[in-house]
Amino acid sequence: MNQRSSFLWIGWSSLLWAVSAVAQERPAETLRFESAAVTQVEPGTPQVRGIPAADPERLSLKGMTLNWLVYTAYEEGMGTQWKVQGGPEWGDTTKFSIEAKASEPSSTHELRMMLRTLLAEKFALKVRQETAHPQVYLLYLDGSDGKLGPGIRQWDGTCVNGQKPGYDNDPYIPRCASGFGGPGLVVDGATMFAAGDLLSLPPSWGFLGGAMVEDRTGLQGRYSMRLEFKFGPWAQAVRSPNPDETSRALIAAVREQWGMRIEKGEGVLHVVEIEHAEMPSQE
Repeated sequence: MNQRSSFLWIGWSSLLWAVSAVAQERPAETLRFESAAVTQVEPGTPQVRGIPAADPERLSLKGMTLNWLVYTAYEEGMGTQWKVQGGPEWGDTTKFSIEAKASEPSSTHELRMMLRTLLAEKFALKVRQETAHPQVYLLYLDGSDGKLGPGIRQWDGTCVNGQKPGYDNDPYIPRCASGFGGPGLVVDGATMFAAGDLLSLPPSWGFLGGAMVEDRTGLQGRYSMRLEFKFGPWAQAVRSPNPDETSRALIAAVREQWGMRIEKGEGVLHVVEIEHAEMPSQE
């Protein structure tokens, strides 16, 4: 994750891809890069865990372990509901760089599908996908009338920071820069899935004892949202040993400002089990 002492934007940053959407996504089985090179990087190369901004025809990942490459290929949004496990011992220590080019402009989802194909071809990767149901926090509308709080409005197609919205219409990704700071949380041009995803990141995660937040509002479309709350610095986020106490102020702020309630319940965790992988040949 990106760590900054000042304002953290999660938008055109290492956590999200700013790529162009295509009119209709191509069938998954046909998705592969036109060309791609995989190289092993020198020991001591900094571990890269985010995804740098990329143009819609290229993917450049530098210094990623196999486990993080798999995570990158299979997760959606900020990846808080995805987990990678298993695989060879070197899968979490040896780092690789990937430079790949698509044959045409591609969406975020399509680039991830191409990365899956590349990992299968270059690493002989085989995975098994399962679903677990951990205890999480669930985000609901607070009132039966569906009324939203003062901190939420329907997205009008513009970004609050004046920048041009991203073109990728992936429902997992905000169209505008979103993140922590101010103090508070800005969720702009985003679905409620993304709102829950952001609340699952370290500045909020610490108050909730490390539990994820999942959307159960049933709301469709995109929204502009602001939550005024004093989150701690990203780098200093610590899992609370007593979330029943530390979560109260955050839950109250969400109810007052967003018109939503947060309750404990059974969530969904997508587990990707690495069953087989081989060291790629050097190119």
